[in-house]
Amino acid sequence: MSKFLSRRAVTIGASLIGALVVIFITPIILLQAQSTSSTSLVEEDVIIQDGDQPLERQAKLRRTWVVYREVDSPSIYAITRKQSDGKHHKREIQTLAFFTKFHANYLIKLVAKGRLDAFPTDGPITSVDNLNPADFVKAPWRYRLVKAAHSTAVYLVTPDGRRRVIIAEGVFHRFGWEFRDVETISETELMSIPEDTAVTDATVFSEDVNIDTTQKRLTTEQIIKRLNLQRKLTVRQRLIKAIGSPDIYIIDAKGVKHRIVSEVAALKNRLNLKATTEVTQEELAAIPLGHEITESAASINLNATVSQ
Repeated sequence: MSKFLSRRAVTIGASLIGALVVIFITPIILLQAQSTSSTSLVEEDVIIQDGDQPLERQAKLRRTWVVYREVDSPSIYAITRKQSDGKHHKREIQTLAFFTKFHANYLIKLVAKGRLDAFPTDGPITSVDNLNPADFVKAPWRYRLVKAAHSTAVYLVTPDGRRRVIIAEGVFHRFGWEFRDVETISETELMSIPEDTAVTDATVFSEDVNIDTTQKRLTTEQIIKRLNLQRKLTVRQRLIKAIGSPDIYIIDAKGVKHRIVSEVAALKNRLNLKATTEVTQEELAAIPLGHEITESAASINLNATVSQ
């Protein structure tokens, strides 16, 4: 999947944006806005500091806003979701103040020429006034694999909100996709997605096709492997939390997370909160959520042994 330049100063503006591209794209690096403090890990406050521990730094780098530039173009675009129609639009960034507006880190992603054509163009960002961070698509775009219930047809949903039927199982496997990562959605939701050309043997993608559910599954598997390496082989030992968050979860034998509602609940279930493993917020979000562990019920077998 992210002003003070006037139209009269387009030439000068292009040079300025070109300079910005050199700074951020050759190679692609992160803009680190200056801030006096950054104890929070919300998306608008992810400034890298020298004292950050490795895992904390990793968490912050993963929470960078992503904006886009096409090859051979000086223009840099943010992708926004318009509240009125729910669709994604591109907005050219025409002020450097955008990059410090939310005290955030930004990654400029270089994409193929014409890659942004499918997104309708909204007004350029020429001022930081009245910008709403909730309107911006901040993470890199991902594709989805979906099917309707009671149907065998599988579709690839592109980041610009279109569905492309995958015509044969062989084509599906040629791209390395897996059926376990296909989401089942309602027929109504599927039909509401505009249809595009089919994915065939002749289809060539101009960029890596990252499937959302695949990325979440792989992330969960990495966390499970980390817990196994720490010899946390019973469910009650598999405590995790996100950096900067007070909530603690247990990962059950099926890879589902269960939030512990309170310290009293942890005490009654004989859980050692000091042995909690920290993960990034993105890693925690990738794990499916199950029932909470309360003072009266654990909802899972805490003494179950996890096979490696």
